[in-house]
Amino acid sequence: MGIIGLPLTTAELLTRQLPKVEVYTTTLVSGATDSSDIHGPTDFTSNAQDRISTSSVPLIEPAHVVGLPKGQCFALIEGGNLWKVRMPLPAPDPDEVMPRDLQHLAGYMRQHYAEAGEWWDGPTLPTLQDDDTLPEDMIAEAPPATSDAPDDEVRP
Repeated sequence: MGIIGLPLTTAELLTRQLPKVEVYTTTLVSGATDSSDIHGPTDFTSNAQDRISTSSVPLIEPAHVVGLPKGQCFALIEGGNLWKVRMPLPAPDPDEVMPRDLQHLAGYMRQHYAEAGEWWDGPTLPTLQDDDTLPEDMIAEAPPATSDAPDDEVRP
């Protein structure tokens, strides 16, 4: 919902579903009264009061939704409860392990995808492909694939 350029009508769709909440406000009331008895010990009296009142307001306004910064949104989850979500944004500094962008990551996944088929019926586990893009410590940690089939049996 915190997407730049989000139409106000979409934000209103979310905010109309939310309940109104009671908000307490205090008002300072002060006053002074002078005494008409010129011979009395009191010349005037003053008082100050805090009056508390309630008003019903929307939980969030459409402007709150539209004005969210990048990486933040409001979401109705867990049975329609309102949550404010904050997603971490990638750091601007280069990291040789992280892909350049999502398109690069998706391309890598398409190139290296190996379908396991119905792995639960087969006697073997999918093997790790020989790939020079994996770090050496990951290749060393991978368990070797085992097979119950003879070495000369051809598998699809």
